Amino acid sequence: MKNSTLFSISKLVLLIVFLSFNALIAQEDPVDIIDSYEDYTSDAREVVYVHLNKSTYIKGESIGFTAYVLDKKDKKPSLVTTNLYVSIEDDKKNVLQKKLLKVENGIASNIIELDSSFTSGYYTFKAYTNWMRNFNEQNYFIESVRIIDPKGQEYIETARVENAIDAQFLPEGGHLLNGVVNNVGVVLKDSKGYGIASVKGEVRDQNDNLITQFEVNQFGIGKFPLLAEIGNSYKVNLSYLNKDYSFTLNEKIEPIGITLSLVNHKNKAIVSLVTNKESLKQIKNKPYSLTVHNGEKIEALDIVFNKDLDILTVFDLDQLTPGVNILTLFNENNQPIIERLFFNYNGIDVITSGKLSASKASDSIVMKLNFKAVNTREFNNLSVSVLPQETKSYGRHHSILSYTYLQPYVNGIIEQAKYYFTDISQEKQLELDNLLITQGWSSYDWNYIFKPAEYLTYPFEQGFTLRANINKDVKGPNNRYMLHAIADQEPKLFEADDTDKTFTLENIFISEKDSMYLSEVKAKDLLSPAKLYLQSYPNMIPVFTTSKNALKPKADYATFAGLKNKVLFENLNNIHELDEVVVKTELDKIRLRLLELGQHTYGKIKIPTQLDRLNFYTLGQYLAQSNVRVSEGPGTFSVFFPRNDRGSFGGAGASAGGGDDEIEGENGRLENTGALIFLDGMQIIDTSIFASMPMSNVDYVELDPSGFGMGIRGNQGVIKIYTLQGSAYKSASRDTAQKYSLPLTFSAKKKFYAPKYRYYNDDFYKGYGTVAWKPELFVDGNGDISIKIKQPKVPVTLFIEGIANDGSFVFEEKAISLN
Repeated sequence: MKNSTLFSISKLVLLIVFLSFNALIAQEDPVDIIDSYEDYTSDAREVVYVHLNKSTYIKGESIGFTAYVLDKKDKKPSLVTTNLYVSIEDDKKNVLQKKLLKVENGIASNIIELDSSFTSGYYTFKAYTNWMRNFNEQNYFIESVRIIDPKGQEYIETARVENAIDAQFLPEGGHLLNGVVNNVGVVLKDSKGYGIASVKGEVRDQNDNLITQFEVNQFGIGKFPLLAEIGNSYKVNLSYLNKDYSFTLNEKIEPIGITLSLVNHKNKAIVSLVTNKESLKQIKNKPYSLTVHNGEKIEALDIVFNKDLDILTVFDLDQLTPGVNILTLFNENNQPIIERLFFNYNGIDVITSGKLSASKASDSIVMKLNFKAVNTREFNNLSVSVLPQETKSYGRHHSILSYTYLQPYVNGIIEQAKYYFTDISQEKQLELDNLLITQGWSSYDWNYIFKPAEYLTYPFEQGFTLRANINKDVKGPNNRYMLHAIADQEPKLFEADDTDKTFTLENIFISEKDSMYLSEVKAKDLLSPAKLYLQSYPNMIPVFTTSKNALKPKADYATFAGLKNKVLFENLNNIHELDEVVVKTELDKIRLRLLELGQHTYGKIKIPTQLDRLNFYTLGQYLAQSNVRVSEGPGTFSVFFPRNDRGSFGGAGASAGGGDDEIEGENGRLENTGALIFLDGMQIIDTSIFASMPMSNVDYVELDPSGFGMGIRGNQGVIKIYTLQGSAYKSASRDTAQKYSLPLTFSAKKKFYAPKYRYYNDDFYKGYGTVAWKPELFVDGNGDISIKIKQPKVPVTLFIEGIANDGSFVFEEKAISLN
């Protein structure tokens, strides 16, 4: 029998304090509490959530992921965060792979290749910023994933659970008080740490009298009321898998104290503070304080017990902060004695999709999902994992909602936390409240809050900071240096005076695919290679240690024999077995190089053949037959991609009007700019050097009409030219600039490749196959997202997460049959 919350009210005088936050502000603040809290929370905090495309992988696949970095206070994308670290480690804390990712508009996406260093087992995926390491709350991301090696594990065995129960009984507020009704939270777990579903229990006293009965939910969470009495003892009897269990309720019954209970009723949070007669003698007229905070603002209410044993306080939910609210009762010495967490669903904006349409294009399907509530003028980003509808490989415990609004505020590990944010109902709200009863104290530890303010050890990082030491005598005021353009960053000019042999370059963003060049600017603005000694920060990926362990993904694993015969891949990013390719002709050699050079690039690689070099004498002539327009003359060289080849943010980057080579410039005028041009990794500002450039110098060319990763300057596309060894152009670039390498750079964005399977409709594929992963989708002007996938042979489910409307969230699982 499930019990409703019992609420004890004194028969003498009922003191009801009904208040709003405006009334709370009028109260006199307990200086020590409020000041300490505001000092502790004054530093901005980020929280990161990572949408992984699955939770169970086959070795050789890639983990596709999108990270969402949000401001913890307003839950909006962090516009100042740029550096995000991700790592994956084994059960012995050995880090197998790690990356530094560039965050833009709060978003970063990439892949982790499950290469030969991985074996069958569970691994921990982490994502964090350097700044997060300063704080105790779980603002970082941590999740367990399972990896299966087909060669080392011939079978996927069904998980077996021992017939055992780990039972915990936790009083609401943390104490059992003599002579009053206490709510007691129940947590039942199996040997693997998962909740035991739907177990019924009963509570009996020392004389075997039945006190109450209860039933836990599907995650082993429940509660029961108990009128606790000193001198009596209590036991809890359970029945599970045809076996009876009996547990002694060991929680000490306190003779003196206060209990705190809370119920949610008609859009009100009703808080009851109850004491007993013995306690009243000691606490009467003493100034207590009840605070409520959410990691940002804090309010305080004076609490004084006079002659009544009950104080009732009512909060309007519309005036409480959305998400977790932490209520703490302090005694007259400002010591925290009771804490209770409460979740307020009001004000959390969740956007769902509407109409789905699908159209066939050759062997592919294009699905369009409409999100009419998304304001397309605001930044939005959605990530979508497409898996077979019967998948067993998406046993993730969290969603973007649960990890943003719930996990950072609790100390415990929550099983299937996303459940409480899926099809939200009154029953689920009650289940989450029962869960929070069992969580005890929040992640905001008052012991740390009351400590004197300390210097934050780990600085906030934005790109790289370079310290340049000049390796020569500095004479005169005009010692100038230029950092050449890197990706979407403009060239930068720096000066060192005659007394300073160092200068600092801040906010430098360089990826592993970029090159960094520095020149000294001499008289008449002539350039020569810079002679500098560079130091960079950060220069290594910090190891992030935490005492928390992520709960392993839960799934009902089926048994499959002959596993290694069901997949065709070793490493998807080297899926073409290059070492087995038989090279017979020049075209074979070119195809081989195209495979090598084309991995993880967003542009099209063109390698000139010997016939090309005979037919096209200059670079301009060669490019002109590649669907681009070349403007070339004495001392001039520009290249323009056709407008319909160019892409930008949201798919709406091309300006209205004008020719193929026009974009909107200052004062609304249309300016011809052309594609960015790089030579051997260095952006060339004066492109006249390419005029009449002989093809005998060209090794290969990369054409990228999207200009992906180059920002607004790449809106007209990017062309990267690579010269042959010994080329006069290669040596010419060395005459004016010095190339520098850094020990750490941002990881380049990499494409996600869907695995290839022997069969696309067998039980293995249905359970563990991957259809597609779309890390960065944008809602277009019509309110649609478009998802193009190869025509599936089985029904699929879309696992959709994302952000929109400057504070709204998307979390949806949509089952679709496309036959």
